[in-house]
Amino acid sequence: MTVIRRQGIKNTVYTYLGIILGMLSTLYIQPFFLSKEQIGITRLVISAGTILASFSCIGITAVIVKYFPIFYNKEKKHNYFFTLALSFPIIGFVLCFAIVSFFESAILKFYGNNAAIFSEYFWPIMLLAFFNCMIFAFTAYCNSINKSSISTFVNEVLNRAGFIICILLFSYGITMQNTFVYSLSLIYFTQLVILFLIIKHYDHPSFNFSFFTNNTHLKKIIGFSLISAFIQITAICIKNVDVIFVGKYRSLDQVGVYAIAAFIGLVIETPLGALDKIAAPKISKLFADQNHVEIAKIYKLSSKYLMIFCGLLSCVLVVCIQPVLSLLPNDYSSGYMVTIIICIGAFINSATGVNQSIITYSNFYKLGAVFYFLLLVCIIILNVVLIPVYGIMGAAIASALISVIHNLIRFILIKVKFKMQPFSWDSLKIVAIISASVLAAWFIETENKFLLIFLRGMASSGVFVISLVITNVFSIKELKKEIRSFKNTFI
Repeated sequence: MTVIRRQGIKNTVYTYLGIILGMLSTLYIQPFFLSKEQIGITRLVISAGTILASFSCIGITAVIVKYFPIFYNKEKKHNYFFTLALSFPIIGFVLCFAIVSFFESAILKFYGNNAAIFSEYFWPIMLLAFFNCMIFAFTAYCNSINKSSISTFVNEVLNRAGFIICILLFSYGITMQNTFVYSLSLIYFTQLVILFLIIKHYDHPSFNFSFFTNNTHLKKIIGFSLISAFIQITAICIKNVDVIFVGKYRSLDQVGVYAIAAFIGLVIETPLGALDKIAAPKISKLFADQNHVEIAKIYKLSSKYLMIFCGLLSCVLVVCIQPVLSLLPNDYSSGYMVTIIICIGAFINSATGVNQSIITYSNFYKLGAVFYFLLLVCIIILNVVLIPVYGIMGAAIASALISVIHNLIRFILIKVKFKMQPFSWDSLKIVAIISASVLAAWFIETENKFLLIFLRGMASSGVFVISLVITNVFSIKELKKEIRSFKNTFI
């Protein structure tokens, strides 16, 4: 069994275990043990910390994926490449902390009514930012040494299990509000330590500043890191800015409702994230080898199978979300349209395959940075315009629109520059199957909510699977054959 297959299987298992824990947290633990306001505070703190972490990284995740193969040499400790992975996020965080501290009053003034949240929880946010930026770097390093499955387990499973434990400790009065928020940063600190120990155990890295003094690639690395930093910052801002603006224009209760509803919708993208972790280093190597034929194969297959798996998830979520939310306490049912809209955007993002990695590790990554900047401006404008008028649904519409625009731009760029496109007749068949599966379950009604969820879920997934077989879009034998065809590419 090849490395890619082993890592792929483990990543899939850990990713879906993380999904289960995430859904347990989102649909049961948080709504039943936290108030809407407490959920809102939690999401604002985590989103702010994540955005600041993206500023602190200085593009280190993309740098590691792109340049690690160049320095790879176990006997020479990879020429002290780990020095870069450790230094960049630390330097970036110090600069980020200084800038935020200097402009703190201006930031709080801009945010308005809920600005006190950022003032009260300034230090937990800073701790989250620091731990997160180091986690980003160590995760990329783990992926580069073919330990992506272990990092996935730490980031997807242990993180969410820790989050649930923190909520339960708080709900039973063992921790208070402030200590609960601080305990969230403790989860990320634990992740950081475990990832470091994984790297130390499997790779035995060395730290030496001679990496910076005797390095002919340093100028290129810095240039690439600055462009990648810009891309990463804008990408993470695009993912988190909706929560921030809902908090600016609406109450913390509404932030809580939006956070729950949007998270459920974004579950659709989980297989894309898992696949991209494995595919990114391979695409980087294929570009270095100028093997565009294999890249095109990965592009097509990633689109096809992500459409299938994410399409199945989308069908079940769309038809079941209304009765699911109606079962939660404190009335979260108003968020069901948010989930459906976010689902549409997330499916489009997944259906276009690993296009982000193709652009990032090609010679056109600078164009990617320009596109991300324009998209960030667009999503800020859309949130400012739509949220005051349509509330949390406006934030969802803005997010979905940006997903459509962004992937259309990526599609055009890859088509024009590389003559590649990921779609086929099977793609149209899958879209038709998704539509039929949703319609088959949408009009099923019964007063028992649990029975309704079961019937709609079974009807939708049943029609989906049967249609795949009838139309010959998917077969296990075909999937195994295609995986084997990549054996030499991925070793």
